[in-house]
Amino acid sequence: MATLIPATTYPNGATLNVAGHNANIFSTTSGQGIQSEPNGGLIVANLDPAFRVRDEHVMSEEATFGRMNGTTAPMDVYNNAFGQREDEDPNYVAVGGLCERVYVPYDVAFGVWQWAFYMVPWRPFIYEQATELADIPDMALRVYLDGVELPAFRRYMSVSAETEAQTFGSVPGSIAGPNHEQVTPLWFDISKLATSVSKGFHELSVKLWLPRVIFGSTTYGAAEELVLDAPIGDFAALVGGVVAGGGQVEATLHTRVTFGTRNVRFVAFK
Repeated sequence: MATLIPATTYPNGATLNVAGHNANIFSTTSGQGIQSEPNGGLIVANLDPAFRVRDEHVMSEEATFGRMNGTTAPMDVYNNAFGQREDEDPNYVAVGGLCERVYVPYDVAFGVWQWAFYMVPWRPFIYEQATELADIPDMALRVYLDGVELPAFRRYMSVSAETEAQTFGSVPGSIAGPNHEQVTPLWFDISKLATSVSKGFHELSVKLWLPRVIFGSTTYGAAEELVLDAPIGDFAALVGGVVAGGGQVEATLHTRVTFGTRNVRFVAFK
């Protein structure tokens, strides 16, 4: 290892240079500090060619640095959790268990972010037979690194249901029924390589956009939050083999995303 250049010397009888003494022990300047230089500051340029690294020379997280967080608890997110019904600049909300904030103690050459999650969307295809108007509600995920969105990692959910826009039920001509989300679960395992990662805090967030279902219809006039007529039997239990209650009720149509196992990992290399 190259000889360290002291920030100050210690002549006999002279007043101690406190700042210089501190810098001799720990300094952010390369080539100074008997503690700071070995602690994450050793590179090929300041090592003797004959030097051999031994176990006792390397402390934990000096060469690699890793953090992980996540959860296996299931979580349902409904679109009525979002306060805005229409927005030209959608607000994306962070998903619990898919966000991680880490402190990197020194500049690193590169770091690998990896995030994985299981999700089941309830995203219907909506069709109004009277007007032949059709629509699919918005539902999307975006990823932000240090507050900046990474467009390459946008993900969109599959259509997993279908309904007629006036009465909750199958779209005419369909044979799949109003709900087939059992075949549309999604598992994502995604990674991002970040280079020249600076010392300090860094954060990755996966955020969800799940707005209210706004359906434009010439039958009902201006576009508004979709309300359907639904048989009471869809909500009532069987009593003696007969559906309890009769008639219909008005029900607001909501979309939903169910998240299962989800986690975020970060590994940095000096």
